[in-house]
Amino acid sequence: MTGQVADTMVFMDDEPERGAADDAEPGPAMEALREELARTRAELKTAHEDLDVFSQLTSGYWWSARTVESGLEVRAWTTRSFTRTTGHDSAYVRELASAADAKLHLDDTEAYASIVEAVMRGTSAGGRDQAVHEFRLLGRDGSIMWVRQRLDGRGEGTGRRVHASGELITERKRTEDALGHVEARFLSLVEHAPNVIVTIDLEGTILFVNRQVPVDGREPWELIGSSVFELAGGQSGPDLQAAITEIVERKSAHEFRLRGIIAQGAEERDARWYEVQGAPVMRGGSVVAITMILTDVTERRVAELALRRSEARWRFLWENVPDRITELDADGRIVVTNRAVGERRAEELYGTHVFAHLSPEAGGALRRAMENALRTGAPSSYEISLPAGGAGERERWWSNRVVPYVDGGARGFLLIGTDVSDRKSAERERANLEAQLRQQQKLESIGTLASGVAHEINNPIQSIMNYADLVRIRAEPGGVVADFAGEIVAETERVATIVRNLLAFARQEKEHHSPARISEVIESTLTLMRAVLRRSQIDVRVEIPPDIPPIKCRSQQIQQVFMNLIGNARDALDARYPESDDNKCILIQASVQERDGEPWVRTTVEDHGSGISLDAIDRVFDPFFSTKARNEGTGLGLSVSHGIIREHRGELEVESMPGEYTRFHVNLRVDNGWGLDLDLET
Repeated sequence: MTGQVADTMVFMDDEPERGAADDAEPGPAMEALREELARTRAELKTAHEDLDVFSQLTSGYWWSARTVESGLEVRAWTTRSFTRTTGHDSAYVRELASAADAKLHLDDTEAYASIVEAVMRGTSAGGRDQAVHEFRLLGRDGSIMWVRQRLDGRGEGTGRRVHASGELITERKRTEDALGHVEARFLSLVEHAPNVIVTIDLEGTILFVNRQVPVDGREPWELIGSSVFELAGGQSGPDLQAAITEIVERKSAHEFRLRGIIAQGAEERDARWYEVQGAPVMRGGSVVAITMILTDVTERRVAELALRRSEARWRFLWENVPDRITELDADGRIVVTNRAVGERRAEELYGTHVFAHLSPEAGGALRRAMENALRTGAPSSYEISLPAGGAGERERWWSNRVVPYVDGGARGFLLIGTDVSDRKSAERERANLEAQLRQQQKLESIGTLASGVAHEINNPIQSIMNYADLVRIRAEPGGVVADFAGEIVAETERVATIVRNLLAFARQEKEHHSPARISEVIESTLTLMRAVLRRSQIDVRVEIPPDIPPIKCRSQQIQQVFMNLIGNARDALDARYPESDDNKCILIQASVQERDGEPWVRTTVEDHGSGISLDAIDRVFDPFFSTKARNEGTGLGLSVSHGIIREHRGELEVESMPGEYTRFHVNLRVDNGWGLDLDLET
């Protein structure tokens, strides 16, 4: 340590020479004095060392001034750290006591001198006894350093003492300046922030607010001291209280939504909505206040509500549109789809390849459509049929449209599939009706021709029959001529019967109907078909009990059904037995059954031909389905027969074992509910 007044210390080895009187034995008092002196020297040495360390750790100085007759008597000390930082020693500090001689920053010189002189005078002379002030001094290298100095004066007039201590506060001032800039920027940010920033106490009283709250209209200074609950409208008051409670209990930030107040006369939909971030203000480990930042999200909320409504409408359309809509990426992977495939839900299909869910035929058609769409840049369409998946299901037809799209650098396809099975069925039904119409027109033409031919044949047959009767009458009874004449009459009657049946079958159908016996319908049918069956060497067995009741029907239509069934049986037997065989037989049986207390007549046509395959038996009644060659059938016979029986409120059933047998059951009600028209042609 340096100073104007040097410290003097006396150590044991600096003792003065002792005289002869000192050679005497020291007394107890002298011994105690020496021990006290040794302790004092040790304490002074320790204090000197501590003061030296303190001088290195602190950056400060001290000076003391005493008023004397000749002026001021000043002593000064500096720490080593102060000297090292500023470059000044105690001589510079002594100048600080003489305010007029102090070398300070020009802006602080006058104020410094005024304060020091006031303390030097004291209160009795119009000055002051204490002062704390800050000023800037210039370092030896010209740098500016801040000092905080404390002054304390004691006494009056001559002999008054002033003690001063100073410390360097340059770093603190820099920190304060930085904090001041930060605070200024923060205040500017808060004042100009688009959000409403509110600080409240735990009771909800507003302590600070940075701007007006929309709809409220009061200035920020007018809101201070009012309740924050005045800014919450509707049910937001309890929500705000719950949020405050949670922030206080958890001592952590919390986010919530707040509905603002509504202007007088405004509607509920005009309310402002805020997204609030609340955070606790802590002091001593306790929450003393809460700061909330209110972000106006009204427009965003309106947009979100509109978006949710739009999304709900879109999702409703997406999930309920009858079409199957699938977005594919460039590689054919499913991006999104609105329909399940089999047992896999729509969301489970995302990311899978669409071709993994398609048959080879359907996958090939889709791939060709995608390639065509990429090549042309235009939508590509195709139709494909999917076979029935199981019993009771029908063949499905899909019309698919592949639309290419480019979204930035991504390419993909929109696949829109429409189930056109009903349209296809309608088209087939229309074609069936047109074919039936053409067939009916052919039958009408054939019927007209047959009717004409039958009439032409009927006249000569009647002549032959008459001449045969005349020959038989004039011939000798029991003779050969009479027998031959009888045979001629019998054969001409058989021909006449065939002609009558042909005329009845070819007669144009009318809307009326009459009771008919199944046995008579079968016999009329066989009358027309026996020659054909005989050429095919087919035996026909008819087992119809005589007590079968008549049924209400259009006999010509029922006869058409049996002609079709017997014709199909002939074809099946010819296919299995090209030549004569004991099993080449058609069995026709009839019986009465009761269903729900109502009598039905079941007629079965059975053959032991080639049978019907398992994959075809479910389709035998479909229009245009046929197992025969193209030039052997139209595929309409069973379809038309099925329609006729269904029109009679009956049932046409089939059972078959491939290579064994086929049975067609014609089930007709005895009374189908039709009224009878007895005014019929005979």
